[in-house]
Amino acid sequence: MATKPGVLTDWPWTPLGSFKYIVVAPWVVHSTYRFVTDDPEKRDIGYSLVFPFLLFRILHNQVWISLSRYYTSKGKRRIVDKGIDFNQVDRETNWDDQILFNGVLFYTGICLLPEAKQLPWWRTDGVLMAALLHAGPVEFLYYWLHKALHHHYLYSRYHSHHHSSIVTEPITSVIHPFAEHIAYFMLFAIPLLTTLLTKTASIASFAGYVIYIDVMNNMGHCNFELIPKRLFHLFPPLKFLCYTPS
Repeated sequence: MATKPGVLTDWPWTPLGSFKYIVVAPWVVHSTYRFVTDDPEKRDIGYSLVFPFLLFRILHNQVWISLSRYYTSKGKRRIVDKGIDFNQVDRETNWDDQILFNGVLFYTGICLLPEAKQLPWWRTDGVLMAALLHAGPVEFLYYWLHKALHHHYLYSRYHSHHHSSIVTEPITSVIHPFAEHIAYFMLFAIPLLTTLLTKTASIASFAGYVIYIDVMNNMGHCNFELIPKRLFHLFPPLKFLCYTPS
């Protein structure tokens, strides 16, 4: 919890506890029904793949958690030479809330935006556009958003919750109050919405972009270096493509 919890700290489904996944149940049932009953040529594959994609992201994060705890327990490659505090483990048990939140927004977007329906598997122009928008305006705006979150007013009400985890794990990257995740999604939605509105979006550009964000978040919050430092000396531009725990 932040030092002085601000507005929209808790997730809307916090009172549901372990039953929180019920919030996406209607869409899951409907998308499955449509996939089974629709003519194969008229199926909206993107709509049908949202739920499997959410499950994949949960599994993907779990692999990172296991890898991180394995190296942390060995203790040979730690950056912060400490064990993980049990209070931190308890505080980070809701790491899947942001995946659930994304699922709600993806389903809502597909239902409300005509451009989000019947996406193709691949469009090269959309993939390139998403990459350029992330490398340009998104990274620039993210820098200033993150800087603002370290201002004492926002830090004490929101971002201090994230920094309560001293020995970071991959999932520490997504341990933020609900309001902070709203801000992050608005930022990372820039490439997604732009490709949708320009009709260059594809399943690959959406899934690839979200997976890229997940990988960078997870890798950047491990308590060990996954990428050897010598690679940055051999290929200096690598520092512009990823970030590290150090």
